Amino acid sequence: MSVRPALICVVDDDDGVRQALDNLLTSADYIPLCFDSGEACLSYARLGDIDFAVVDIKLGGMSGFELQASLNALNLNLPLVFISGHADQAMEQLALRAGAIALLHKPIDVDRLLALIEQTLSGRDGA
Repeated sequence: MSVRPALICVVDDDDGVRQALDNLLTSADYIPLCFDSGEACLSYARLGDIDFAVVDIKLGGMSGFELQASLNALNLNLPLVFISGHADQAMEQLALRAGAIALLHKPIDVDRLLALIEQTLSGRDGA
């Protein structure tokens, strides 16, 4: 019986960012699951199957922070990295206080993102 690749949720309202992350995660042998809004993500029937989330802070509709709070309210407590093209130090501190692993600035340092995913998931497997 083989272990399934990790399911990585991507939430960003920018089509280009979603496509780039989809390609990156696929090439790294993850299964990307992409949504254009927090609401679309929350409507996914199998949220409990998601292993990690990459979420834009500024979305149309609910914000990335609101999405994270909703996921936490469902007791999902997903490991999560926020991304933003407009982040400052105050927003970075807010993201970390909210429980995010990191806030990555766009354009995203893909090597750092993949390292954060790998470190987090390998830590969970060993727990």
